[in-house]
Amino acid sequence: MAFVVRSADFLAHFTYPGFSGPLYPLVLSPFVAMFGIQAIPLKSLSLVFILGFIFFTYKAFKGRISSLLLTALLILVSINSFILYYASQTYSEAFFMLIQALTFYVFFTLFIAQEHEKSFRQMLKQHMILSVCVLALGITRTVGLSVVIVISAYFLLRGQWKNLLFFIISFTIVFALFQAGKFILWGNSEIHFTGQFENFVAKNYYDTGGGREDFRGFVNRLLENSNFYFSDSVYSILGIRKAEDANESYLILALLTWLLLISSTVISFWKNKYLLFTGLYAVTFIFVTFLLTQTIWRQSRLIIPYFPLILLMILSLFFSLLSYGRLKKFQFIFPILVLLLFSLEFKTTAGEVSKARQIEGKYYGMTPDWENYCKISEWASENLPGKAFVACRKPSVSFIYGKGKRFFGITRVNTRPGDSLMQAGAQKKLRYYYILTSSIDNHSVSNTLSIVLKSSLAAYGMINESNMLSNPFYVMKFPESIETRAMEELNKYRVRGTGDIDTLKSWLPGNNSVISFVYPDSLLNYLKRAGVTHVITANLRADATENNGITASTVERFMALIRFKYPDIMTKIIQVGSDDNEPAVLYQINYDKAVSLVP
Repeated sequence: MAFVVRSADFLAHFTYPGFSGPLYPLVLSPFVAMFGIQAIPLKSLSLVFILGFIFFTYKAFKGRISSLLLTALLILVSINSFILYYASQTYSEAFFMLIQALTFYVFFTLFIAQEHEKSFRQMLKQHMILSVCVLALGITRTVGLSVVIVISAYFLLRGQWKNLLFFIISFTIVFALFQAGKFILWGNSEIHFTGQFENFVAKNYYDTGGGREDFRGFVNRLLENSNFYFSDSVYSILGIRKAEDANESYLILALLTWLLLISSTVISFWKNKYLLFTGLYAVTFIFVTFLLTQTIWRQSRLIIPYFPLILLMILSLFFSLLSYGRLKKFQFIFPILVLLLFSLEFKTTAGEVSKARQIEGKYYGMTPDWENYCKISEWASENLPGKAFVACRKPSVSFIYGKGKRFFGITRVNTRPGDSLMQAGAQKKLRYYYILTSSIDNHSVSNTLSIVLKSSLAAYGMINESNMLSNPFYVMKFPESIETRAMEELNKYRVRGTGDIDTLKSWLPGNNSVISFVYPDSLLNYLKRAGVTHVITANLRADATENNGITASTVERFMALIRFKYPDIMTKIIQVGSDDNEPAVLYQINYDKAVSLVP
């Protein structure tokens, strides 16, 4: 849905849809202009993309791999409920799969099928066409730029040095022209992927202040993501495991899948150049995806575009093994395997079709958390003044159900590196006092001391624990006029604190804790500068299948950090859903209440 929002912004304000792949919103924009924010036309477009993907996959591999292998692949892909799901959504997966299949067709036709000597003009023309396809992949999904590695590796393995040189030069020219056009039209000179790079390599995507991931962390990402996406997702998509039951991962199954995929690619080096390229592509893209993807995301859609390639390589491995010597007499096993996979996929798809036929109304099938969230977004768009600007967790969803009204997204709690506060304090000659959260939370202190502490709060000290931010200490900046009295009160109530950062660090769990800071005033100013007037809090489930009390609480934590210092900053406007039924609440933000309360 975020892509639809960016398409609407492009049409209304000629805003460059830069984040998370600009090409798809640009492609959507003519259809948004014609039909508006209408689900059926936009979702039908995804169906067209999937049909295009199947068509170009057929064209790319026809006559280049076994007809039985290609037929098996196309049938299994065409009835797969997971792929059909993305043929009915406004996500970018269907479009990316189309561009991916088109790139395969271009590369196979112009380079693998034509390895004879060509003229300079012909080579330049073909490489420019290929480079446009590569750029399209890269500006649809950032990971798409990994195809540069794949194509370069293929040319190196085949000893095609001239092709490698032409490709590098051609892609550089195409990319430079794209950057120049973007700068001329929008004044934007930023390279596409740089805006996301820091977040991807951070230990926590939502807390870049916690520092970059180290080597061990990336290895852990690779293993954990392999365990989930290979052990759970791939076999759920195949129908071998039930999606709702595939919560238990088996590392041995993940490692086996890697082994099958790599073995198939190695065998293809001698057997089939087209499958060699396919294997290189699949292995490279999956490796990069697993390396950069935060382990907390766990979304099967991240691997959906590569699933047909994984399936093709695994099927081709079995097909190839059953073609050797004495194993030929067991070739009947291959069609039996395909029929078994077909029956498993068909059963899953039939069940999903049966569920789809029961859909009634725009909220049908939603869990209470999402229904309440969508209803309050709709209420806000219909009842708040025109100048109201509402912050929320899922602005693209609110945009759709709010009938095109803009919402402001709060996707993270903005943190600062641990040394930022020290540097600022040294420059301004400020003295900070650090108080352990555990020594004061849930303890009784005087009302006067409570007011002093909240008003003097400069920052929250944060550390990252298992991809979750915890708040082990507060940072205080007491006004000089009350500093002595405040310290006397803290000692009276035996609050554990210190003015020395090294002493504080010795109190924290773990000697290597990476400290970052959250400034409540900065959070509030962030909303104020954006013109936010209201905020929606909700109980959106972390696990969509279960109401276990664990929610995607970014907005709630964001506002709670502000509210702790300024208790009267929010006024409740309306609640949708009862307290015991995952409600969503709309608040007005009272910026005039953000004043010092120090007596």
